Amino acid sequence: MSLTPPRHTVLIADDEAYMRDDLGELLAARGYATLFAKSAAEAVAEAEARRPDLVLLDLLFPDCRDLTTLRRIRQLPDPPEIVILSGQTENIPLVVEAIKAGAFDYVPKPFAEAELLNRIEKALGLRALKRSHARLLQDARGDFGPEALVGESAPMRQVRETLRKLADFEGCVLVRGESGTGKELAARALHYLSRRASSPFVVVNCAAIPEALTESVLFGHRKGAFTGAIESSRGKFEQAEDGTLFLDEIGDMPLKQQAALLRVLEYRTFAPLGEARERECRARFVLATNRDLRAAVAAGAFREDLFHRINVSTVALPALSSRPEDLPRLAEFFCAKLSVQLGRPGLAVEPEALMVFRRYDWPGNVRELRNVLEAATMLLDPGETSIGLARLPAELLASREASEAVLSPKEQREKEELVAALRKFHGNQSKAAQALGYHRNTIRSKIRYFGITLSEG
Repeated sequence: MSLTPPRHTVLIADDEAYMRDDLGELLAARGYATLFAKSAAEAVAEAEARRPDLVLLDLLFPDCRDLTTLRRIRQLPDPPEIVILSGQTENIPLVVEAIKAGAFDYVPKPFAEAELLNRIEKALGLRALKRSHARLLQDARGDFGPEALVGESAPMRQVRETLRKLADFEGCVLVRGESGTGKELAARALHYLSRRASSPFVVVNCAAIPEALTESVLFGHRKGAFTGAIESSRGKFEQAEDGTLFLDEIGDMPLKQQAALLRVLEYRTFAPLGEARERECRARFVLATNRDLRAAVAAGAFREDLFHRINVSTVALPALSSRPEDLPRLAEFFCAKLSVQLGRPGLAVEPEALMVFRRYDWPGNVRELRNVLEAATMLLDPGETSIGLARLPAELLASREASEAVLSPKEQREKEELVAALRKFHGNQSKAAQALGYHRNTIRSKIRYFGITLSEG
């Protein structure tokens, strides 16, 4: 007797006992676990309770002469694949309707064993693909959902709420924010929250495309459409299909191409270069910019009609300097990521370094914070897991020195106590740390943070 566990579970739903017996023996001999139902009601109950991978479903039961059973099974969470069994050749129209309603395939009675087993394997292969895709999609939603926009400040909570409201909005969404605030992350969150999540998310950086190639990149081209077009190429509009097209840095798109984009947004059609036939553009558009588009319109650098077309619904991402209360959570988030990526388990930022973070302006926003933490992590000694002042770049430490004169009352008292302890123990940091209840590494960080010199100690 084989000790190998069954590969899949198959529910055999047929009102004829001999059919259930024959199918049960055939499938059990090939390693399948089998369940049985002799009525439509039992089929639905078994499918709901036992969650089989596949249902071999008779088309007609005494208690159900239509497709209600199939539809109820297909409405279950993570529904099984269904292969229809029927000996009623006059019910071919009903079989066709069953396929339209979600059945994978149809096998007539009496069936050939090889044909039936082939259909079963194909149906289970499709189910495995669907589950794999669902897992990947769930992972993507976790990595790129609104929760990936880290922070509990009021502005960030508002951003996440806006993204959820706009997720299934089919019009253009304009994401505004300084460089490094996470505009692409916001666009991905919109995509993975929407009904389009299983379709492509296509990114176009408008600032990085040479002006002469913009239309080819967006619309695609056919072989011979222009000098150098030695083969056909699919444009971004075509690649996006029913998904989301993210046009980043839209404020840097040349005026000529802005007119072409406006036409696509208005009529939802485009034609690849070298092709006369118009194609439907089904993608949803999310656009982003770090520029003031109203000012660009006033300066003649951006089309006013395009501005009004895309400025329908907006998401405004706050600068990191406007939400310093989010810095500890952001640092924790990036340390967790870097711990895995760089093999530094337990990575954390010391309190003194976090205080420096709060006093820095972060012109590069969240992207700069991540880069600072990554660079600091790479400088750590083997076995070291804490990012302290010694690992921070000069520009951050300069911000600390510039703000020394405005220490908080608590920090000022802490500095005075530290200076007094160092004087009492003639600069012996170990004894000063013990007297103040600090760890030796902590007192070193505080000395660097407060800029205490040996003459003060």
